[in-house]
Amino acid sequence: MFGVFLASTFQNRNYIGLMTLETDDFDETIEIIEDHSDIEAVELIERFSADESSRTAGTLFLRGTLSQFSPLQTLMYEGYLPIGSTKLEDGCECFDLLLNNQKDLSDVTDVLSESGPVHLERVSQDFKREITPSTTEWHELLSSIPDRQRELLTLALEHGYFEIPRQVTLEELAEQMDITKTTASNHLRKAEQQVMAFLIEYINLAAES
Repeated sequence: MFGVFLASTFQNRNYIGLMTLETDDFDETIEIIEDHSDIEAVELIERFSADESSRTAGTLFLRGTLSQFSPLQTLMYEGYLPIGSTKLEDGCECFDLLLNNQKDLSDVTDVLSESGPVHLERVSQDFKREITPSTTEWHELLSSIPDRQRELLTLALEHGYFEIPRQVTLEELAEQMDITKTTASNHLRKAEQQVMAFLIEYINLAAES
């Protein structure tokens, strides 16, 4: 199971949050979340297949009242600075923190140890901002590609059109979509242009960082 808290806020022990979830047992995982004593409401915003495997992904809106302060609340109350999204992976809550020195690292480890075992995954002295699109930018990209272009792009990827050598021809894709070869070519070019125009900015930023 893998999850990412996209956004969350607290008022005393009252909590609301938006998270993505990816797991092999999606319905069972939702039931476990709903049955937790701290959770008052779970709203499934979207659900989709994560990849070609059996894993399912979805976006959840959560509301609850916490019986005790969460590790994230504790970090913020103690004045530490989490960076980026909070991740849940295999039962562990994962944070990236910006710290001043080795003493801060030792202190925050002690603070988190009060909630459970702490594992330090990595330490870096070089701070780099995360070169990734925001959730809003991703949604803008996804909504900018019309359904037929998206369907053709998906079909082309699934049937190996972008592989070397190609596993399917443009004519065959057009036939499956019941459109002309010219229309298929135009759809693919427009979809590719939208995706690449979006990604190339972040590819260049990552290369420069």
